[in-house]
Amino acid sequence: MPSPNDDPDNHVRESPTSADVSRPFECTLQKLGIVLPTGITGAWDAGMVESPAVWFDEARGKFGMVYTGYEHAVPERRGYESVSNPRVGLAWSDDLVKWEKDPANPIFGPTGKRVAGSPSGGLDTHGTAGPVVFVHNGRYHLYYFSTSKPGYERGVKAMHHAVSDDLYNWQRNDQNPIISPAGEGWRRDAIWHPHVVERNGLFFLFFNASGVIADERGAPFEEETIGVASSTDLFSWQVHDDISPLLVGSRRQDAWDSTGRTGDPSLWRQGDTWFMAYYSWDGVSSRDGIASTTDAEFPDGWRPSPTNPILDIGAPDSFDALHAGKPYVVRTDTTHFHFYTAVAADESRMIAVASCPLR
Repeated sequence: MPSPNDDPDNHVRESPTSADVSRPFECTLQKLGIVLPTGITGAWDAGMVESPAVWFDEARGKFGMVYTGYEHAVPERRGYESVSNPRVGLAWSDDLVKWEKDPANPIFGPTGKRVAGSPSGGLDTHGTAGPVVFVHNGRYHLYYFSTSKPGYERGVKAMHHAVSDDLYNWQRNDQNPIISPAGEGWRRDAIWHPHVVERNGLFFLFFNASGVIADERGAPFEEETIGVASSTDLFSWQVHDDISPLLVGSRRQDAWDSTGRTGDPSLWRQGDTWFMAYYSWDGVSSRDGIASTTDAEFPDGWRPSPTNPILDIGAPDSFDALHAGKPYVVRTDTTHFHFYTAVAADESRMIAVASCPLR
């Protein structure tokens, strides 16, 4: 498989300046509110909805969103201990603000069976979460992480892949799980949210993993951080452990990213600059930030923006008082849309969006 930096145009360029890094945020993100609520009582997604991933669907001429929905398994409670059975839902929009859930939901769920031949014990039994759709040559590629026990993100978590021609009938990759926990380092314990981009005919899957990393003094600590894998066919993936993790939180006391966590990457490109939205947390609340790198350095070289966090939590009684994180960025000709998971003080989870105009 080619190296991620095999590129005939890969010559040295100057690193981006602070102005370059913050270019998408010359305006301040304005929260537009909840765009996808939980389902009605008894619905498959009545417990929580989270982790939006959006694309423009050429076949339908509208925007699609896949998301994670949870059953409300303990109706008298809210929050992490009240939900189970994460599955993938689908919603549609003409304007990225008003969304309608697909009547066929959920469109994808767990097998209820152990993945045969998995060298790491990867399972696809109790949940399919953190989905993203990547469209290539008219086919839909769904990437997600599996959960092996009931509840919220419980058990073994590994990366899986399925393909479809219509978003409703899916064929799982025979090589699942395509990325598993491995080693004693940054991805020792779990594999989390994917995001796929293409560059010069090579595909890159960015994801966060849980494991052990070293701080700037060389002291080990356990956290989630972002790394990368690459592929020539979207089915078989090579994890680049040599350059991963790509981005680690500051670990500065009282900072928004004091835990060191980085997760749920969402990437886009502007000219010779790549941007990545991601979330971190301070041990209590999650917020979203942004990092950038040059095309010459891609997929490595990520630098956090001095404007971070670019999305903060809301007032104590707001829909995102506890967490405003897990970003997914979509840009039109006129507007920058920042989708995220909004969590209220009672741990109610719904999907919200913020935006700012592009100059």
